[in-house]
Amino acid sequence: MVLFSGFITSCSSPKYFGKTYSPTQNVDVYLDKADVKKNHTTIGTTSIGKGFGSLESAQQKVIELGKAKGADGVIMTLTEEVVSTQQTGTGVITQSKKKNVTGTTSSSTVDIKQKKITATFIKYE
Repeated sequence: MVLFSGFITSCSSPKYFGKTYSPTQNVDVYLDKADVKKNHTTIGTTSIGKGFGSLESAQQKVIELGKAKGADGVIMTLTEEVVSTQQTGTGVITQSKKKNVTGTTSSSTVDIKQKKITATFIKYE
């Protein structure tokens, strides 16, 4: 559980790459670039790659960052990538009275996935 708590705190301040303008009061949220009908330019990006407590809280952090950097809108995408694979297996060998040997195995593979939010901040022209 300590590991999970560390992930939550790592989400507390997303890193921003881009230009900064006067803060804005409202940031329009888009989930696809095609949804933006106004002329705009990209002013910056950020990504949150691990440990957000909930998608809603991560989205709110991105919106607040956009306001602070002077964005008029933000285009957010949510992806999920495999960060590691865990494999477990067992084997059993049984010998009968007739000296027959039987072997059985079983294994399972589980992909460990991580959600990632990528945000592109825009300024209307």
